[in-house]
Amino acid sequence: MTETVFDPAHFIRSECDAIRDFIDTLRREQAALRQADVSLLPPLAEEKAQRAQQLAQLADARKCLLSTQGQPTDRAGIERWLQDFPVAADAWQELIRLAETASQLNSINGKLVGQRLRYNQQAIAALQDATQVASLYGANGHTQPFLVGRQLGEV
Repeated sequence: MTETVFDPAHFIRSECDAIRDFIDTLRREQAALRQADVSLLPPLAEEKAQRAQQLAQLADARKCLLSTQGQPTDRAGIERWLQDFPVAADAWQELIRLAETASQLNSINGKLVGQRLRYNQQAIAALQDATQVASLYGANGHTQPFLVGRQLGEV
């Protein structure tokens, strides 16, 4: 009977692959935000949510594995456990770098969303102001358009 050997490097590389896919989604989201192509955002948001859920499941599985190995489930715990697996420790460092990249991209995307939101709010406010100005009442009680300057033929 052959004993199955657990390969922590393979386990962590799977997590790296998933975060690379997440980063790809974030980059496509960023491109759509920069181009103001809102038609791309709903499917990207759904994809992003699915990828985030996958990452959460992989992180939960990692924490469960650490727990069964008697290690704390935090970063220090995995780094201590991986001292016995140098190849896996390298994969872990790659995962940390990828997670930092994903965090930076997500932060930038959040700022882009905030900028678009402010722009849209300003545009709506300008339109609302324009409609309020156009709704002036004349001496007869009826609305009249707001005219700036002289009309043709006036002196």
